[in-house]
Amino acid sequence: MLSPDRESHVRVMLSVICLLFSLANAAEIHLRDGSVIVGTILSLEDNDDLVIDTEHMDKVTVEWEAVEKISRTQVIEVELFNGQRLFGEVTVDDKEVSIVGDETTVTLPRDRVFYITEVNETFWESLEAYTDLSMNITRGNNETTQLSFGGGVGYVGRDFETSIDATSTINEQTDGQDLRRSTLAGSYTYRLPRNWQASGLLQFESDEQQGLDLRTLIGGSIGNRIYNQRRMRLDLFSGLVLNSEQFEGQAKTESLEALLGGAYQMRGKRGVDIDATLAILPSLTESGRLRAQFDGALSVDLFSDLDFKLTFYDRYDSQPPEGNETNDTGFTLGLSWTY
Repeated sequence: MLSPDRESHVRVMLSVICLLFSLANAAEIHLRDGSVIVGTILSLEDNDDLVIDTEHMDKVTVEWEAVEKISRTQVIEVELFNGQRLFGEVTVDDKEVSIVGDETTVTLPRDRVFYITEVNETFWESLEAYTDLSMNITRGNNETTQLSFGGGVGYVGRDFETSIDATSTINEQTDGQDLRRSTLAGSYTYRLPRNWQASGLLQFESDEQQGLDLRTLIGGSIGNRIYNQRRMRLDLFSGLVLNSEQFEGQAKTESLEALLGGAYQMRGKRGVDIDATLAILPSLTESGRLRAQFDGALSVDLFSDLDFKLTFYDRYDSQPPEGNETNDTGFTLGLSWTY
C-alpha cells in the first residue's frame, strides 16, 4: 500500500503524463495579434472560420485570415478549390500550407485551401442528423392548422456521402378535409476528381391535395461544381429518372424522364444560409409532358445548433390529371436543430 506522499506523487505524475499526451496530439495556432490557441482543429467552415476544440475553452472560432501559423496537427482532411482532397498532418505559415501524408508531402499557397475537416475515425462520428418542426394556425370562418415536421440523417465518408430525408405536412381544416403531403428521399453521391460527382437517388412522394397516392422516382446523374467559393457554390447535373406514379382513381403509369438541374448554396457571415435545388424533368416517353421540382430553404442561426428556417417548394406538371392545378406550392416557417 502506498504512503500518502507517494500516492500524491503518483497522481501528479499521472496528471503530467495525461497533459503531455494531450499536448502531443494538439496543434498550436498562432494568431496575428500574438495570441496562441492549443487544441484540435475541427474544421474550416464555409464562411472562412477555423473551428478549434480546446481543453479549457471548449470550441473556439477564429477567422482564417487571422491565423499566422499552425504547427503540425493531427491527421485532417484538406479540400482545395479544384475539388482535390488531401489527408495528412498539416503545417501552416504566413504564405503556405504543407500536408504531410503517409508517402508524400504537398505544399501549396494558403488561398488554395477551400475546406478543412477532422478525419472521423468511427461510424458514429461520421453521422449527421437534423430535425425540423413548424406550426401555422389560422382562425376565421375556416379554422386551419398546419403542422410540418421533418428530419434526416447523413453519413460522410472519405470518397462518398449518403443521406435519408423525410418530411410531412398536415393541414387540418374545420370546414374541409384534412390533407397530408409526405416525402421520403434517399441519395448517394460519390466524389470524383476536379469537382465532379456521380449520384443516385430514390424518392417517394404522396400529396392528397393533388390526388397523388404515390410517386416513386429512381435514377442517377453526374454533375460538376462549376462555381466554388467559400460562401457560394453552384452545381449543375444531368441524368435519367424512372417515374412510377399513381393518382387517385387512375391506373398506375411509368415513364422515363431526363434530368437537368442545379443546386445553389450561399453561406452568409451573419449565420444566414440559402439552399436551393431545381430539377427539370422532360418526359422521354410521354409526348409534351414536362415536370419540374424546386426546393428552397432560408436558415438564420439563432444560437448553437438551433436555426430559424423558412422552406419553400413548388411542383410543376404541364399535363396534370384532370381537375389538378399545374403547380403545387407551399411555404413553412419553423425551427431546425442539427446534431
